[in-house]
Amino acid sequence: MIKYTFTSFGILIILFWLFSIPQEASAQSISGYVMNQENEPVPFVNIYVKELETGTSTDSKGRYFLTLEPGDFEIIFSSIGYVTKTINVVIGDGEITKNVWLESASLELDQIVVKAKRKDPAYEIIQQVIDRKKHFLTQVKSAKSEVYVKATEEIEKKRKTPKQEKDESIGISLEGEPIDPFEEEKKKQTEKVPELNMVEMRLTLNYEYPENYKEERSAFKAYGNQSGLFIPRFSEADFNFYRNLVDLKGIAEVPIISPVSRTAILSYKYKLEEVLNEDGILVYKIKVIPRKKGNSTCHGYLYINDGTWNINRLDLSFEKGGLKFYDAFRLKQDYKQIEDSLWIPYRQAFFYETKQGRSKIFKGNTVLHYADYQKDYEFPDKFFGNEVAITTKEAYKRDSSYWNSTRPEPLTTKQQEVVAYRDSVEAVHNSKAYQDSIQAKYNKVTIGEILYHGVGFRNNTKKSNIYISSLLSIINFEVIGGFRFGPFMSYFRRWESGRMMFTSGSLNIGVKNVDLQGRGHVWFRYDPHRLADLTFSAGRSFYSVNSFDAYLNQLKISNYILTDRVFLSHRIELFNGFYLFTGFDFSDRRSIENYETSTILNKVIDETDPLVFENYSALITELRFSYTPAQKFMTEPNRKVVLGSKYPTISITHRKGWNGPFSSDIDFDYVDLSLKQDLILGIFGNSKYTVRAGKFINTKELKFVDFKRFRQSDPYLYSDPLHSFQSLDTSLVATDLFFEVHHIHHFNGALINNVPIIKKLKLRAVAGGGFLWIKQSDYRHEELFAGVERVIKLGPRRRLRVGVFGVVAESNHTGLTTDFKISFDLIDTWKKEWSY
Repeated sequence: MIKYTFTSFGILIILFWLFSIPQEASAQSISGYVMNQENEPVPFVNIYVKELETGTSTDSKGRYFLTLEPGDFEIIFSSIGYVTKTINVVIGDGEITKNVWLESASLELDQIVVKAKRKDPAYEIIQQVIDRKKHFLTQVKSAKSEVYVKATEEIEKKRKTPKQEKDESIGISLEGEPIDPFEEEKKKQTEKVPELNMVEMRLTLNYEYPENYKEERSAFKAYGNQSGLFIPRFSEADFNFYRNLVDLKGIAEVPIISPVSRTAILSYKYKLEEVLNEDGILVYKIKVIPRKKGNSTCHGYLYINDGTWNINRLDLSFEKGGLKFYDAFRLKQDYKQIEDSLWIPYRQAFFYETKQGRSKIFKGNTVLHYADYQKDYEFPDKFFGNEVAITTKEAYKRDSSYWNSTRPEPLTTKQQEVVAYRDSVEAVHNSKAYQDSIQAKYNKVTIGEILYHGVGFRNNTKKSNIYISSLLSIINFEVIGGFRFGPFMSYFRRWESGRMMFTSGSLNIGVKNVDLQGRGHVWFRYDPHRLADLTFSAGRSFYSVNSFDAYLNQLKISNYILTDRVFLSHRIELFNGFYLFTGFDFSDRRSIENYETSTILNKVIDETDPLVFENYSALITELRFSYTPAQKFMTEPNRKVVLGSKYPTISITHRKGWNGPFSSDIDFDYVDLSLKQDLILGIFGNSKYTVRAGKFINTKELKFVDFKRFRQSDPYLYSDPLHSFQSLDTSLVATDLFFEVHHIHHFNGALINNVPIIKKLKLRAVAGGGFLWIKQSDYRHEELFAGVERVIKLGPRRRLRVGVFGVVAESNHTGLTTDFKISFDLIDTWKKEWSY
């Protein structure tokens, strides 16, 4: 260690002071005031020294100060509402005082914004952008561009402590031999490579103002699992922040209020952090700060070009509470100049992350590159329609040489490893020898399969699979008669054309009644582009008269009959959004009065009386038309993918009970009309509703089994509010006219997000209600419910929504009642939507 004495330390100070004198003496200052034409000081003026690419700004009193080396300099003074002024100065040996006067610009600013935040020029800059929003939105009437998409997801496992790694490196294997640390490290490195999922895609993006998009996908390659990757469809992901609201479908529950929306001043604060010079253009870096954090706001930075007042680039992050699947989501969007005042996005980068407990972190990144931009492209008539994306057959056949020659930016080292590794693995996996070996291994029957998992036989060439149930799964329990024993089998096959077939069969025998039952089922999708399906089933089984009734009612013996049934149906899309369903249902219906029906359930459900009636046959046909206007869809080489519509779906159904054919003993006609729709109401949340009206127009031979039924509400449990009521104290039937309405609205944080305590609990308000009227009993029921929900993570992408509701109901038979309910709803990870 070096120890300094007082003398040596003093010498060092003196030397440092002496060496610093020439440097201090060589720098000179220039200062002064910046004033307007009325000799009023102008605060926060941007001052830029062109030669040095640096600068400063005036203080709140309009004063500035710069320290410069001797030389000639060009200094630029600019401020919102004033004409930019440039002066030339020569810095010599003395200090310079230079006052500058700026002329007012002819453009008048929004007075409310100026008065609200005059102290920071960021507000005036943002207002300049807002004033030109309409121009930026409409300056491109149509366009065509080439897009490259790369989406990746890395899986990071929690690092182990050095002690854990050391303990494992000298551990003992199951065979009693020491673990080779070098082999273990090699294994870890091999395992690392597949821990990255990736998709690459090339497409042509076609656009027509205001919201018409069509993708033509020409290349697609996937590595690993795609479920966690964000791959936007442009028809649903228009990240145009010149719009007042930016819809983030598939990402967030509600749209984001743009920081340059007409009412942005109510949602955001702004701070000018830096003035940059980029290729001769002054760019203002503005920090965007939500006034109150909520699901409809974002935070980050906007970069605005001086003079043209357009977005140069942006870097924004979205609140975790509003995200559907991700724990964090960030967007970076870069623009480039095409014409004098036309700047378009040329690169978008999305960063997203989700966690699985404390052990795994899934980090995703999606990059979009735009090239070959053609403005005012003339598209053929009727080019844009409901088909918003199409993938060519060649898209899935692109090889590595194609991708190597078309990537606008190289892959990272890890991505290159993954591509090389998985390409080689894919080549091996696609070989006949490997497929045969895997097939032989899969088809090998084990004791575990026979006892627990079930036995499977696969044919890789035909893409088919046979499954036979295990010994444990042959044990079943029925409400009628208790335990039954019997096997289950299924067969699945998929063709390259996209056609699919699934068949299944079961056979079982009851312990108490020694009765044989069974069922066969066939489903066949013969035209995947028209969503055309055929369904056939036949068999004998106990049939629930009201299969959608309350859970406890499903345990009642009086809810069941015995049927020998044959069912045949067909569904097809006649034209986009218009579906035709036809059904043929024949059954012999029998009472179970002669069956031994008692089980252990009778101790819980105090009911042992079966339905008693004379056996009869029933033939019912069904015809249903449903139409969803403007249904958006994607076309794949071997299927059609429906994306939904902003318009309601209307359905008309006619169900006919026949008298005579096949000795059928019934005679009725039933018709109903239904309407359902999902409504996106911006920052105020989303609503769903269903409306249905129906009537039996013929009831000559209408049996009890065929009545229109309304389920009784479950105690404590909240049921699907779009198809049931929460406070209906009994099961109801209709044999004439009825009318029902169901509605639910999720505020998605809009209502209670301003309450700090509730906001920390991540609760969301929900409200809705229902109405029912049945003519023949003159029954009227209405109810309102409200509650809070919270989304719980079950894994990296699975979500459970738990809610607590209060219900107020009234009918013309029971009067006012109140109740409490608990709800559970799992999100559909494929559609990325909740059930209700």
